Amino acid sequence: MRNFLRLNLILSAVFTSCIYSFSGGFPSKYRNVYIAPLNNETNRQDITLDVQNYFIDAMREDGRLNIVGEKQAKMKIIPTLLSFNKNATEFTESGEITVYTITIKAQILTHPVDDTLSFLKDSIFYGKGVYSASSEDEDAGIKRATEDLVNNFINKLFEIKDL
Repeated sequence: MRNFLRLNLILSAVFTSCIYSFSGGFPSKYRNVYIAPLNNETNRQDITLDVQNYFIDAMREDGRLNIVGEKQAKMKIIPTLLSFNKNATEFTESGEITVYTITIKAQILTHPVDDTLSFLKDSIFYGKGVYSASSEDEDAGIKRATEDLVNNFINKLFEIKDL
């Protein structure tokens, strides 16, 4: 009986901590968000629409925030793409490129629609995407880098406990 109570207590503690970690600390009243059009300050203007679409898709897939129109939103997200780098990172013995890595840097401002004070003090985020030079194109790397960027942003946002 004693072991049963001990096991029950341990399982209860584990289950409670899992629920807490999945729900996050970010206030639910700000979870209806509007995503402003992406500002692109890089020399790769051709990727603006793709990064914007991948950004929104990754936010929807995560599911912790609800993307709504500007009038229904309680929080505004303003993404600005600051840098885009594509580097060959793996090679064959003969020097042919086999893998590219794309790194993007963005400023993502987040604030209530009725205020200009950002929720996050550090609003610079990075995303990295790797793709095969022989079987994929640059778009696959851009998509992965944007998904990584969104993941880093949302994880940081949900670390907020008090506003």
